Amino acid sequence: MYKKSISASSVLILDNKTPVDVAKAMIENGNQKEPFYLFSLDETYRRIQHFKKMMPRVQIFYAMKANDNEKMLKLAATAGLGFDCASPGEISKILKLNVSPLSIIFAVPTKTPEWMNFARESGVNHTTFDTSYELKKIKQYWPDASLLIRIKVDGESIYKLGEKFGCDFETEAIDLLEEAAALDLKVVGVAFHVGSACSSADSHIVGLRQARALFDHEAKAGRGMSIVDIGGGFMSDQTDRIDLVSKLINSTLEELFPNPEIQVIAEPGRYICDSSCTLYCSINNVRRVTREGEVVNMIYMNDGLFGTLRYNEPWHTVKLFEKEADATKNDLEKTILWGPSCDSADRVMQNVDVLLPRCTPLEWLVFNTQGAYTFGYATYFSCIEKPLIRSVISKELWNKIKDSKFFNPEEFIIDPDISSPLPSTIPPITKSTQISNSNNTLKKEEKKKINIKKFSLGNRKPHSTPLENCNVYSVQGEIE
Repeated sequence: MYKKSISASSVLILDNKTPVDVAKAMIENGNQKEPFYLFSLDETYRRIQHFKKMMPRVQIFYAMKANDNEKMLKLAATAGLGFDCASPGEISKILKLNVSPLSIIFAVPTKTPEWMNFARESGVNHTTFDTSYELKKIKQYWPDASLLIRIKVDGESIYKLGEKFGCDFETEAIDLLEEAAALDLKVVGVAFHVGSACSSADSHIVGLRQARALFDHEAKAGRGMSIVDIGGGFMSDQTDRIDLVSKLINSTLEELFPNPEIQVIAEPGRYICDSSCTLYCSINNVRRVTREGEVVNMIYMNDGLFGTLRYNEPWHTVKLFEKEADATKNDLEKTILWGPSCDSADRVMQNVDVLLPRCTPLEWLVFNTQGAYTFGYATYFSCIEKPLIRSVISKELWNKIKDSKFFNPEEFIIDPDISSPLPSTIPPITKSTQISNSNNTLKKEEKKKINIKKFSLGNRKPHSTPLENCNVYSVQGEIE
């Protein structure tokens, strides 16, 4: 029987195996040399279903900026989610999956005219605003848009958004609503965001009460609104956090927005995706040094600050990948983690005390909860590629989604060899004959004397070596 080959874009169907089993097989096989991500579609699906269960009235518009991996987006679309997009590139990526543009909210309050034109011509209807000037731009470039006024609601969050986004409820919101009406623009709702990774459970309640006041203002003015967007900020490291917040949100919605025709949406990103991905990094070198009288292990890894480990969240953890023979390693030592680049700033988890057993080169480190704001933030500094992703799904979940119009059946591998390594990201070698041919070509071009200009430094005085007589040569879910 023909067996499909496994590629970087494949999804491995696991029967009585776990994602950890896959990582263990890949590492212990010895052929996987480079860092890699393990993406569990089941974990993402579990988070989505839990959110729906806890807040059944709230429609999810996934904040794809957190993780725009194609498999993540396809799974979100399969689960019936809408999408919070923040750029034309994100809109384009969603539409290429054959998702309806009515399932997109362009949730960035400040947009260029070009962005507005793109969204409008793509069929997107809904967007946000928080300033008078944005309203004037919308009037000119997107006058038929359905608008949500973005108000500032800051909670006790790690990444506060209120300094950059949102109008002041007390001093600006009413004036903006009146200006929108004067411009004959259609404001259909209120949006707020309590900040990414918010730990204050009552912040969403503050936003809902302010939204209710703005709904009442519009009703008195004879202008109705129909959408409440409660944003994101749902902490994901503690399962009881979403349970607590959901109870408060549900009861407040019942109190303030009892009309079921009022559509309530949310834009979770981190909550949906962060626990779905685990990063595995091999150790390239280890040095023991003395810092301020204390012995410290310095570990050099093959991913770092300029790769996918840009941020260290309070809930991120790192541990040594435990091979069976190493299970007795339990003495923890202070450790410094260095990335692979030549930049001395390439230090991972610098602001926390990293404690690990004494490690040796070729062992592996495991970073959990790496699904949000990781490979999306990776740079191409020093031409170092970011890690590839191995996607896995349980047979049970595959049976639920295999007929989805968003997935191609060819993406899934039944009965896979779970030890199969991912392709190398190292570029192909340029052979010396190619270099020689290139030089010969250059010499031929020189003989043609094309586009070569001669410049004189004139009277310009150099700082050191006399160059006066030298010459320089140059060659040129739908929103209702």
